[in-house]
Amino acid sequence: MLKTTDIRNNVLSREDSSNFYYINPEISERMKATLLQPQDVLINIVGATTDVIGRAAYIPDDFPEANITQAMAFLRAADSRLNPAFLFSFLASKYGNMQVRRYARPTGQYNLNLQELNNFKIPLPSKADQQKIEKLVTTANVKANESKLLYADAENLLASELGLDKIDLSESLFNIRTVSDVLKSSRIDAEHFRQKYYRVLKAMERLKPKSISPLGELTDILTNGHTPLYHDLETGDTPFFTAEHVYDFRLDHDNARRIWKDDHETILKRTQLRNDDVLITIKGRVGNAAVVYDLPTSTNINQDVALLRLKTGINPWYMVGFLNCPAGKALMEQIATGQINPFLGLGNLTQVQVPIFDEKRMNELGEMIRKTVQKAESASQEAKRLLAEAKEGVEKMIGGNSQ
Repeated sequence: MLKTTDIRNNVLSREDSSNFYYINPEISERMKATLLQPQDVLINIVGATTDVIGRAAYIPDDFPEANITQAMAFLRAADSRLNPAFLFSFLASKYGNMQVRRYARPTGQYNLNLQELNNFKIPLPSKADQQKIEKLVTTANVKANESKLLYADAENLLASELGLDKIDLSESLFNIRTVSDVLKSSRIDAEHFRQKYYRVLKAMERLKPKSISPLGELTDILTNGHTPLYHDLETGDTPFFTAEHVYDFRLDHDNARRIWKDDHETILKRTQLRNDDVLITIKGRVGNAAVVYDLPTSTNINQDVALLRLKTGINPWYMVGFLNCPAGKALMEQIATGQINPFLGLGNLTQVQVPIFDEKRMNELGEMIRKTVQKAESASQEAKRLLAEAKEGVEKMIGGNSQ
């Protein structure tokens, strides 16, 4: 079930489908009026800020079945003269945004009702011109899907290379552990002692690594940031990552929050990011891990993101490859606390067990993962470039016609 935050930069987020809300088929059937079809155009009609309301997205042919919340609307072209991809690009353009700002009502949140949306004026360029825009949008969707598949390859690469891809992660009806296990872990909740976690550890032992070491022994720095007091994060000159900006292998620089450089250089000095740092989400959707690379500018993190600076000889891409594979995810899930709002304390994070091989082997695996992730990022950037070109093409058509 899609929500307004699933549209980022006028693109439906595909990189982390675990962040989607899910409903069962019976509820979806009762809400069938909101069931999306390929080539529908989504638009946010409720948003806390003018940056959220009016965000649009195009539903490609391969998008999974989905419903939408009441804070969104979809448009389905009924007139053959209107190309849906052109409609999407128009809504994403400055001319579509002007109409959003004209009609949106600030009532605590910004709102558009369906009648106001119905009043939007839509230009109708020639069929050929609209098809040019459609080609850009559909090619962008191909690139976005290519990026998603490459990120999935990165997630599975290390597990496949090491032989951790066939671990039985199914649930057991009951779990039996010794009293010494319980006392050692300082936990008494049954969730912590699921059999699948011990299958992961046994599988790691069968690999015969040099060691299986707790994460705390492999880091020089393991800490997290905090949010400057009374700062709204909408203003500032320095990017600021929260948990929502850290995906498996990827950092969302485009949508980062903001803080002031003075805070970055003083109260948040210890969490100033460097290339090759590892970031892990520790609250909400816990366990997403990414390497900081090609850092475009000074950047910092809040309290929901852990910063790991690894010891010499531990390849950051190898580390993130392990943490993001099913085995690593299972071990982080084991030590997380809280079922409604999961939390991964820094003390617990230090206890995650990681298989350590000789440096050459870890560097080889890390390099394979790095190349795959950078190919995925390149495809994602190309998708963004094509959508920007489509939007600019629409603006030129309209601008040219108005002169």
